[in-house]
Amino acid sequence: MVFEWNNPLSLILSSTGLIFYLAGWIQGKYPPKKRNHFYGYRTKRSMKNLEVWNYAQQYSAVEIKKLSRILILLAVLTALFPFKGMSAIWIGFTATLLAPIGMVFKVEKELKKRFP
Repeated sequence: MVFEWNNPLSLILSSTGLIFYLAGWIQGKYPPKKRNHFYGYRTKRSMKNLEVWNYAQQYSAVEIKKLSRILILLAVLTALFPFKGMSAIWIGFTATLLAPIGMVFKVEKELKKRFP
């Protein structure tokens, strides 16, 4: 078993995971105070009122940090069991694209449940 950080899939997943963690940390530490169209978790549902907005900021920050940990764990696993060639790049690209989409669905489901 060889530990290869320099394979494309590990690089894509680890860098995406770190960027997502940083974004979640910043959003959790410095959440937007007012509803806006520039910073924070912004969807039609999250901008409904200030109570929903504040909850969405807190919840999405936690969820994106969870997501980042999963991506970093996958990066470590793919460093241990590397994929080769273009398939690695496409797997990384797909994971990077689908992960935040899944997070949005999860946050929206929670908002719908908490604020019917």
